[in-house]
Order: sequence, then structure tokens, then C-alpha cells
Amino acid sequence: MAGLIDTDKAAVSQSVKHARLVDASRKLARIIRHTDPAPKIKAQRTRLEKSLTKWMMYHGGEAFSSPFCDDHKRCIAKLERSIITGGTFAVAMPRGHGKSTIFKWAVLFCLLTGRRKYVVVIAATAEYAQGIIEFCRQQIQESDSLHEHYPHVTTYARATDGKAIKAKFQLRADGKTSGIQWSKTTLVLPEVLDASGKAYTSNGAILEGHGLTGHIRGRWKDTKTGKTLRPDFVLLDDPQSRESAESDSQCNMRERIITGDVLGLAGPRKRIAAVMACTIVRKGDLAARFLDHEAHPEWQGETCSLVRSWPDAQDTLWVEYASLYKTFGLEEATRYYAEHRAEMDKGSDVSWKERVRNGELSAIQTAENLLIESGDQFWAEYQNEPVKHGVTLYSLTPDIVQSRSTDRRGGETPEWTQTIVAAMDINPSYALTTAVLAFGANQVAAVLWYGLFSSAPLPVPKEATEIEKRRIIYEALAIHGRQLAALPCRPNQWVIDGGGSPEGTVIQFAANAPQSCGLQAACCFGRGWKMYRPTSKATYRVIPGEQLHRVIERRDRQWMIFNADYWREIAQRGWTGEPGAPGSCSLPNGSHQDFCAQVCREQLRGKDDIGGRTVWV
Repeated sequence: MAGLIDTDKAAVSQSVKHARLVDASRKLARIIRHTDPAPKIKAQRTRLEKSLTKWMMYHGGEAFSSPFCDDHKRCIAKLERSIITGGTFAVAMPRGHGKSTIFKWAVLFCLLTGRRKYVVVIAATAEYAQGIIEFCRQQIQESDSLHEHYPHVTTYARATDGKAIKAKFQLRADGKTSGIQWSKTTLVLPEVLDASGKAYTSNGAILEGHGLTGHIRGRWKDTKTGKTLRPDFVLLDDPQSRESAESDSQCNMRERIITGDVLGLAGPRKRIAAVMACTIVRKGDLAARFLDHEAHPEWQGETCSLVRSWPDAQDTLWVEYASLYKTFGLEEATRYYAEHRAEMDKGSDVSWKERVRNGELSAIQTAENLLIESGDQFWAEYQNEPVKHGVTLYSLTPDIVQSRSTDRRGGETPEWTQTIVAAMDINPSYALTTAVLAFGANQVAAVLWYGLFSSAPLPVPKEATEIEKRRIIYEALAIHGRQLAALPCRPNQWVIDGGGSPEGTVIQFAANAPQSCGLQAACCFGRGWKMYRPTSKATYRVIPGEQLHRVIERRDRQWMIFNADYWREIAQRGWTGEPGAPGSCSLPNGSHQDFCAQVCREQLRGKDDIGGRTVWV
């Protein structure tokens, strides 16, 4: 083969030079350089890193625009202690309290400050865990405040444009790989040096995301220096699904995975730090177990509720509010709340007073609206006190109530009758609503008559003064009392709900009823399970009864208070029994469509024992 001539040699040399130039250009294009912050910014960064709360509020921006409540502060303090010194911590917060947001920013805090080198996020499914990784990736790439404080991370992340291939081939200033990695399940921060050649504390920090029932045993990573890293911090973010929460066997399996596989991720000689953000779906589920100080004292469980104590008017003014909300909407209900706010707020205590939605006036109004909108799910989602659903419930429909009609005519008294009671509710803007019932042995009951009194002087004009309201209601009670006294089924006792009228009006009328209409009358107040308890005033004489008590202030001022939820359940159970059976209730013959619909307006959806008290929903 003939030798190369000079022209050929020149061409080869030129080609080699070009290839080297192209390779060098490509390598140069992959090199990323960052500039350290000014000393003032470094000092600010150091100052913020001493407090998780301040760090989150500075970098989280609008996510933490409202002040933290006491529950937030207590839980963040435990979370920070777990990050810095280790240990395990579980917290259940009301839905919408920002629990997930806090924990996501806490993960970023761990990674960027270098407090933890290998963080694993475990959720009910892998998809949910990957959502937190995507959140961290997005913040590192797009947050201006993080870029100002941590350019040794964000500069390299921004240069990838979110593309894994660019991250894979990215180089740092000395031509070595930067080490940054992106994927759906993993995020690895770059390993770079500062101007003096020292490594940053965040170098090579790892974030992984997995589903709880996936492959999570034996997680480890080899670093560029040859060191083997094992997980040193785990975030369990809602590790149960609604389906798994309802199954004891799935809860048992997940509990074993957490206590065995998860807490063993750090290796045989090291105890891992772990935090759990959860919601109690039902009593005895996975979340409830780890929040139970007796079952898992090592997890330092914190259970927080939206409402700490309910308003004194929960079963009076707030019932009327709920009716307005359902019938006319938020605007009309809010107008009613604004008119009666002082009385409707009294006795209430909401854990986060800044939690007020648009168009609402206070945190307790927001909570009451959530209760109306969410129904019985409110107790699990916002109170972390789920109500057990099961055999204690009664299925009641208007057709079932109507089927309890008998051959008895309206106003006719059954032969087994021992006493007759009229029960009345007052709606000053509408009417007096009354039902007359006969009672016999074994709690057998029968409706004898029911109806409305809505003629003059009712309704009470909106512009009426307080004294005019009292006079109109008093006069209406006297007129209606004479009507009741004239019925064929004349009541032996007239019980009047005092919650819908100005304070003291019904108590005063009841004391004078024998003279004004010839009937024995008593003022009563129904209280839901949250508010019912015997009075504690030593100046009153209290006579207890079955889920009720009679309060005697003086001879002409006395009233009854009863557990409305308990007696509503008794009434519902009565309509499910056959007429004449012990504990049953029946109707006279005829159609009672509207009456039956009213009976079924509120139904027992759940009942359970929580904190030593029986709860009805």
C-alpha cells in the first residue's frame, strides 16, 4: 500500500484537530459554574437555617401567608427536633390545615441544609410519593429565594431544563460530573465545591419516593467517594388509602411494614428518624394506631382538631343558620350570622382563627359551613374523630313513618294512655309548631294532633325592638295555649323549646301558663352531645333524669335541659317499631306526607364512644 503523501497527512491532522475541538466544545458546553452568594446573603441563610419555621416562611412565600396556630407551632417543633436529633413523630391535622405543605418544605429543608443526606418519602402509593419529588424539583428550579441562597444547587438544577439526559452528562468547573440526577422516583443534588475548594453540606443529598407496599427494603446508594449511604430520614405521607383504612388485614400489614421495613432502612446499627403525616379515616385504622400513645408511644402522636369547643348556640341559632344555608345559600346565611354573631360565637374555640374562606366572616363560620357541606365525613376529615358506622344506625324514610298510621282518628286518645304531652318549637319569623302525643307504659307513644299557629300576632317583624319581640311571642303562646287546652286530647303537660326566643321569655310564660291558658307548661332547652352537661352553678338546684335535668333557680324560674341527640335517637327508633310495641310511635289514620318528611329531615348516620363520651351524628 502506497504511503501517505503530505496532502493526506495534512488532511488527517486537520480532521483530528477538528474532532478534538468538537469534543472540547461539547465538554465545555456541559460545564456549569455557580457563584456563591454575597456575605450578607450567606449570613441571612445561616440565620434562617437555625429555625425550620423561619426558613419555611421565608422560602415558602404565599404557602405560609397566614400565621401559624398553636397546633402548627407544636407540630413543627416536634418535626424539627426529629430532623435534627432523630426520633419518630406522627401528626394528624384537619384537612386544609397545610399539613402536606409543611412536610414538603421540611423535606427541602433537610436536603438543602444538609441536615439529612438520604431522605425517603413513602406514601400510600408510589404516584403520591412522586408528587413530593416533583414539588421539590420544581422549587429548586424555579424559586428565586432558593436560588439566591443555594446557587450551588439551583444553578445546576436550572441548567438541566428538567431533562434527565442533561443532568446525566452535566459537568462541574473541574470537568468532573456534577452528580445531579433527576427521575420520577429519585432526586440527587449536585456534588460541587465552593471557591475555596470545600464541599457543601448538601452535596449528594438524595430524595427517593416509594409506595408503602412497594419494594422499600434494603435501600442504599454508593457515593462518588465510595461511601455507602443508607436512608437517615423517612417521611410517611398519608401511608394509608381509604380502601386500606377500612380493612383490618391491610392495616395490620401496613403496620408491620412500617415497624419492620421502614424503621429498619437505616441499617442494623442505626435508628432512623421518621415522621408521619396522617388522617384518621376510622377508629382503629393505621393512623389511629400510630397516634395512640399506648399502642405506639415511640411515635409521639399529635392529634389536632379544627374545632376545640362548639358554640353555646350550636343546637339553636346554628340550626337555623344551617337551614338558611341549605335553602337560600351562603349570602343569606352570612347575613343571619352577621346579625347574631356575638351570640353565635359565644363558647366556640377554633384551633386556627385565620382559617376563614372567602365570603365568610370567621373561622367558626367556616367550620360550621364545612360541617354542613361534608356531613358525617367532617368528623374524620376535620376533627380526626371519625364516627363509627354500623349496627347502631336506623334506616328511616317518610314511607316508613307513614306506614305507622293506624285506624285511630286524629285527636282520639288510645285506651292505654297514661299522660298527654304537647311539645312545641318557636320560630318567631314563621310560626309555633306543635305536636301532641299520648304516652303509655313501656314508652309506647302515639301522635294525637299536630299543627302550626301562624296567625296574629305572629310573625315578629324584623324591625321589632327586643321588648316588642318578647311581648309578641308571649301573646302568641297565650293564644295558642288556649287552643291546645280546647283540644279533645287536652295535654297534661306542655313542653316549650326556649331556644328560639329572647332569653327568659318562655321561662316567664311557663311560670304563668296555668293562669293564662289553664295548662301546666315547662320551658326546655335541647343540647347536642357536644354541649349537654348538668349545670355547674352552685346557686341552682338540679334534679337529674334520663339524659336530662331540671334546673330550679327559684319557684317562678325553672327549666329543663335535655340531650337532644340521645332523645332524637329514641324517637327514630320508635318509628321503626310496630305500632303498640314497647318503645314504638304511631300516627292517626290519613296522609301525613309533610309531617313524615319533617321527621326524616335529620337522621342518625353515626354513633360511637369518643374520649369517654357518646357521639351522635
